[in-house]
Amino acid sequence: MRGRAATVLILAATLTMAFAPGCRTSTRSGLPGHIKSVEVHVFKNKTMTLDLEGKLTRAVIDAVNADPAVRVASRGDAVLTGEITRYSRRTLRDTTTDELGTVQLVVEASFSLYDAREGVYLVDEAKLSSLDLELSLGVYEYNLGEPEAVAQNRLLRELGREIVRRSIGRW
Repeated sequence: MRGRAATVLILAATLTMAFAPGCRTSTRSGLPGHIKSVEVHVFKNKTMTLDLEGKLTRAVIDAVNADPAVRVASRGDAVLTGEITRYSRRTLRDTTTDELGTVQLVVEASFSLYDAREGVYLVDEAKLSSLDLELSLGVYEYNLGEPEAVAQNRLLRELGREIVRRSIGRW
């Protein structure tokens, strides 16, 4: 009797998870069915800050690889390109001294996703600003010795995820 009750409980839990919204993990991206791989080009860097293109491209590749429905390939079914158009710092809080206090990094980029098989843009020159994301991303305390590089890496990682979400995940 005890074994039967456990089996019924497991079956009920499985059915509940199968039909409850948001409880399932999908291995399907929102892309058209023929797209199984994405070619990610190195982002162009239109700013004066070195190596942003490498860091953002790496973040995008990591985000694509996190999607079980697609993979990164050197000759993909779709091609993701983009460019970084702005990198700046803005002070969020002035201190009573002449030193910088709380600083927020601002990164803006544009990106496109091209369907190589069909010859059409699925996303064409979409714009994204880090200001559209969570406010705390890219924020650091300069006067407390927090390095800008840590905030920059955190921000670019999240920007890469958002680019993939808005291009690959939007379908």
